[in-house]
Amino acid sequence: MSKALVLIAIFTFLAQPVFAYTYLNIYIDSSGNSEFLGETNETSLALPQGIFIQDGKIRGTTQDLTAKTGEIWTFQYSLRDSEIKTILPEGAVIKNISNGEIFLERSRISVYFTDGLSVSYAVNGVSGSNAGLIWLIVILLASGSAAYYYRKKLATLIKPKVIYKKPKKKDHIDMIKHVLNEREKLILDKLKFTGKVKMSHLRKLCEIPKASFSRHVQELEKKKLLTRSGEGKNKFVQLAKKGF
Repeated sequence: MSKALVLIAIFTFLAQPVFAYTYLNIYIDSSGNSEFLGETNETSLALPQGIFIQDGKIRGTTQDLTAKTGEIWTFQYSLRDSEIKTILPEGAVIKNISNGEIFLERSRISVYFTDGLSVSYAVNGVSGSNAGLIWLIVILLASGSAAYYYRKKLATLIKPKVIYKKPKKKDHIDMIKHVLNEREKLILDKLKFTGKVKMSHLRKLCEIPKASFSRHVQELEKKKLLTRSGEGKNKFVQLAKKGF
């Protein structure tokens, strides 16, 4: 009887469903190219031409997701059961958006969404009225740089050159890596790739049980290596700014 119970327990454990996940970062440049960087545990996804899955990694570039009318760009993409962050070009200004949460990261607008998104945006550039002024500034800077170069060259002929090599700044994580366990290192490595992300999705990427994952996140927050924000189902986590 005990052997039968053991076999039933093993069968029940093996029969547990494996949750499918797909996480994507889509970087759009000023010419409309969309670069895909992501992870998935699925083997078959309906991806645009030029985008591929290899060893669980999603990589590639496509122009099929953007279109331009006048000065307005439109980006449209949908992928079921996925979490996606789209990073717009530098200088982009959103004109219209269907859904999603908007963030500002390193002077670029990013939109976090699930399943599908349609967003229209304009990219601020240099207007014709300012072009002449900017060329004048460039010429003046070039002239000043040339004069500085010749003064510096003359000084080297008179005074021997002293070479000073600035010590390389260490990453904050590398400095304390010896005190982190393997799961904590895994969480930080995934965050370096994803940027700001929902805690539920980060847990799926790390494949860590829920209770243990929460404990590791709390420990990393105490060590000031990551920060949490949001409430309920909209809890987000990201690397702390210090040391990165």
